Amino acid sequence: MALETIILPGFAIIVSGAVAISSMRSQRRVAEDGRIWEKRAALYVELLEHNRRPYLASADMTPEEHLYAGPRDDEERALLRSLTARSDAFASRDVRDRWRVAMRAILDLDMCISSMSNPMRPTPEESRRATPLSQACEAALDKLRDQIRSELHTDRPHRRWWRRSGRAEPLALR
Repeated sequence: MALETIILPGFAIIVSGAVAISSMRSQRRVAEDGRIWEKRAALYVELLEHNRRPYLASADMTPEEHLYAGPRDDEERALLRSLTARSDAFASRDVRDRWRVAMRAILDLDMCISSMSNPMRPTPEESRRATPLSQACEAALDKLRDQIRSELHTDRPHRRWWRRSGRAEPLALR
């Protein structure tokens, strides 16, 4: 009898302690995943916000291209370093690769436009050279946008908590 009165309560204390520790670890993991998701989402928005700046292709530039199209001042260099570092830390490999392809396409288009005698009135030959570069640029940006939207689940319909739980819609939302 004494064994049952000592072992069962002791076992219950150990089990409840293990459950509490497991629950804390799970909550910490969920919170960390949420923080990383927030950082990734903020980075992705910033990548899209700055997607027309040819100097962001800096890592892929030849020395001649870098001389003419690289970051021109400390602010642009800081932006490039920040986006590159955060992209390396938080972006998926697919987004990083598509971002670099898009920035390279923008740089190629920018280099083509900057070589025109009058970009506002290009010659037919200059237009023929720029058109495929412009199309490649738009296609690369579309792929980048699509990948970001896919990873952030932007287009996925969200089910509301009350529908998942089987509850009626809250009165405030009716």
